Order: sequence, then structure tokens, then C-alpha cells
Amino acid sequence: MVNYSEFLTYGDFIPLNLRCDVNKLFKEIKDFKFSQYNPRKNIPRYGLSITSIDGKVNGIDLDSIYQLSKETGIDYDEDSFTTLTDVYYKSEEVRKIVDPFKPWLCRTHFLNFKRGGYFPPHIDNYRFGEQRFMRLLVPLRKCNPPNMYFMYEDKPLNFNEGYTYFLNTNKRHAIFSYKEDTTMLVMNIKCCDESIKKILKNMMYK
Repeated sequence: MVNYSEFLTYGDFIPLNLRCDVNKLFKEIKDFKFSQYNPRKNIPRYGLSITSIDGKVNGIDLDSIYQLSKETGIDYDEDSFTTLTDVYYKSEEVRKIVDPFKPWLCRTHFLNFKRGGYFPPHIDNYRFGEQRFMRLLVPLRKCNPPNMYFMYEDKPLNFNEGYTYFLNTNKRHAIFSYKEDTTMLVMNIKCCDESIKKILKNMMYK
């Protein structure tokens, strides 16, 4: 058994040897329409659902889970959104990234930032106790400085676009885009012995 704390001894930011063909991926998803991400806030961020609650593209999975749960009285979480959408089925490159983690796949989507799009400094897990979910990122377009700054604590992250990264989002992080159409893919996966071992198996540097 490998728990999350033991896993983090390998690092908070871990590149994996899983990658996609970025140009091909954008051609495969070009007919899908991105929708406002967290429409409660007037921030130029947009999403495209790879999983959702019912398999429909651009559903409530792009909203704030916290606010949605508060308003509806339904306890939504990352594992409320596990049904694959047409974006998954119509993109071979999406499947190439997603399939290794398919048994544990939860809320997963593309994020697109226009100029001035941002996430303020935050952490993703305020619940103490067992770690339920982990975050994987696939930076795709204009995701490095000076186009976009992904700040992790006090340092900007630098990515190889098209590659998959594990990121410990229990630490403070923020994003600000200075360019149009900075784009990444975000996967939430269940945190368990098997999913941790899958990440360790696919670490770029061993």
C-alpha cells in the first residue's frame, strides 16, 4: 500500500511520460464549443467537458462545486462527474491521455483562458483526513511565461506542452494569462493505491 503522504516524497510536481500530439488534438476538438467556466464570476475562463454528470458537454461540471452544492443541497464532488462525453469519444489524443487513468477518472475538462483570465491564489483541498482526489494537468497551448504564469507557492511552473504532470494542489497556486487562448487539460482522479502506483509507473524520471 502507498498512501498519499508517502507518494509526495517523490515531489509535488511530477512529469509523466504520457503525452499527446497537441496539433492533432486541437483538430479533433475544433467543432466543440467551449462554455463559460464558473459562470457566477465574470472572468474570461472557458471549459469543455470530457466527463460530466450525464455525458452532456458543458453541463454543471463547469460550475463551482462548492456553490452548486450549497445552492442545491446536493453534495457534489469530483466523483459526481464521471460519464464520458463526445469529446472523449471523438478525440484519439484525449483518449491517449485519459485512458491510463480511466478506472479512477472523475471531473475532467479543458480549460481555456482569454487574456486576463485567472484563478486567484487558492488550494483545492480544505478537508482534513484521507486524500480523496488527485490532480493531473496537461498543458497544451501558451502555458509558460510570458504567455501564462502558473504560480506554485512562490515560483512559476514551466511545462513541456502536451505532457502530463501530477501536481499537489493542496499547496497554494494561482494562474494568470497574458495571452488569448492559453489552454490546458485538467484531470481529477480518485486517490487510491492503484492510481498512485499508475502515476509512479509512468514517472518520466526514475
